[in-house]
Amino acid sequence: MPDPFQEAPLLHLLLRGIKRTVGLSSRQRLPITMSLLRQIKEELARASDLLPSDKLMLWSAFTLAFYGFLRSSEFTAPSATQFNPLVHLSNSDVSFNSGGCLTLHLKSSKTDPYRQGCTLLIAPSHRSVCAVRALKKYLSTRSFNSTSPLYVFQSGNYLTRAKVTSILRTIFRRLGMPTEPYSSHSFRIGAATTAAEAGLPPWLIQTLGRWSSNCFTLYIRTPPSVLQKVPSLLASSSS
Repeated sequence: MPDPFQEAPLLHLLLRGIKRTVGLSSRQRLPITMSLLRQIKEELARASDLLPSDKLMLWSAFTLAFYGFLRSSEFTAPSATQFNPLVHLSNSDVSFNSGGCLTLHLKSSKTDPYRQGCTLLIAPSHRSVCAVRALKKYLSTRSFNSTSPLYVFQSGNYLTRAKVTSILRTIFRRLGMPTEPYSSHSFRIGAATTAAEAGLPPWLIQTLGRWSSNCFTLYIRTPPSVLQKVPSLLASSSS
């Protein structure tokens, strides 16, 4: 269908004027990086308002979201009581190969509307923040059938995007940090930011995040430590 406002220059000028007067939204989601994940792990261990099994579940979900570059919808359910095993992450979607790596099958995603699915391979990090070890520990405490949701609270409620954001903000509040800039999507942003800081090539970051274009660059938050090196790098140029 043709754009009915294509030949409406006054409307476009009006919208442009509103943007100049009011400004664009300044809200920017911040990344959850490796250092923040370590703080989250420590605060989860101290939390007295969460059951031990729920702590294991949350830590597994957080690390899987980070190392898998997952979107919120790829590891959470739409509501605490709504779950579709044909679409959402189930127990049967995870397995471990002989090399100790985690195989994660995503049945659908934002860029996969026809549900062709894709499989991710996540190796152990052999560090304190490890998605493979966290998932194995969590699975050892629960009994599942193949169609059970992977992440579910002891109460029976499914892990949702809103619950992830709520728990994260509670943790950051206890750490004395700002809460509003963080949400369930901060893990994906943090993974892209950390990968860029680690020097991974852009094509690999795009592959890991399953981005269909270079829009992944919008997710990368350049850390101050990198910016501080720019003057010396420019000064050392021989040209």
